[in-house]
Amino acid sequence: MVIKGNGDDYFYYRLLSLLKKRIPYPIKEVSKLRNAVYLIKSEPFWFIVKGYSSYQKLKTQEAFTNSLLQEGFAETYRFYVFNKEPLIIDHQLFGIIEYIKPSENLFSYESKNERKEAINLLEKYYKTTEHLVDVYKYIIPEHHLMQKWLERSEEFKRNNRIIRYFLDEQYIQLIENWADWSLKLLEKGKGFFQEGKKVVLHGDVAHHNFLRGKNNRLYLIDFDLISIGPKAVDYVQLANRFLPHIDWSFSQLEKMPVFRELVKNKAFLGALVYPSDLLREWNRFIRKNNFSSKELGNYIMPLTTNQFAKREKFIDKIIYLTETIE
Repeated sequence: MVIKGNGDDYFYYRLLSLLKKRIPYPIKEVSKLRNAVYLIKSEPFWFIVKGYSSYQKLKTQEAFTNSLLQEGFAETYRFYVFNKEPLIIDHQLFGIIEYIKPSENLFSYESKNERKEAINLLEKYYKTTEHLVDVYKYIIPEHHLMQKWLERSEEFKRNNRIIRYFLDEQYIQLIENWADWSLKLLEKGKGFFQEGKKVVLHGDVAHHNFLRGKNNRLYLIDFDLISIGPKAVDYVQLANRFLPHIDWSFSQLEKMPVFRELVKNKAFLGALVYPSDLLREWNRFIRKNNFSSKELGNYIMPLTTNQFAKREKFIDKIIYLTETIE
């Protein structure tokens, strides 16, 4: 049996011991993929073992993915339950998830075809989850975009005294101004992100939550941040994920059928101005309290500065457009 990955050997021993009791197949290898996520290679099947903070969260995930599959949404994984007793190590619960063998060609938002694929899969997901809202409305929380973004902005402002050691004041000031402008506009049009037909929002439509299978099929994974609300909430995030790959081009964004009507709405346009990615990553960096991290130079600074001029031009256009909409 092979163990790959750094960490507590005693933890691996306990994990392996529990898995041998729960999984009715011989285990050949255990590999750590990321924090609290492990690949288990057994014969004849492979599995993913993933940690959850509570029994309720684990059971919600198990039930929700099972509901998706029962409703005909086959483009995701299933959970396996080999034993009624939960898998617990160091007060953390672990779920056993189907392993979908990935393609060598990793999915990204770089190409027009892949962006279109992501939209089509999300539309299928929303059509499926429309029927699940009544079932899960007392289990899954409602989404509150304004509250989440206001908290993120306030945290960034509290972190300013540290951030200014790494980032020029001109960037910080613009980031704060964009966030404040966006939140003011959203306050006026907040009903847009609360009303209308509800779905189960995915909550994290980053490219890494789409998996290209070995069979070339696209799958949607990781439902840890699901909530209930209109799909426009996810589409704001998706647009912001797309924009760096289309040079922050408004004209390219509005040509995509899913955004064609959304960009005519003042609240949606205002939400596009909110620099969610920059606030999120800087707050996360400060929270880690590891200022010598290579992450700063390799990821956070390039994310902030490389396309800043294009982002600024895009935001100027959005602000102009909102002034033309009554």
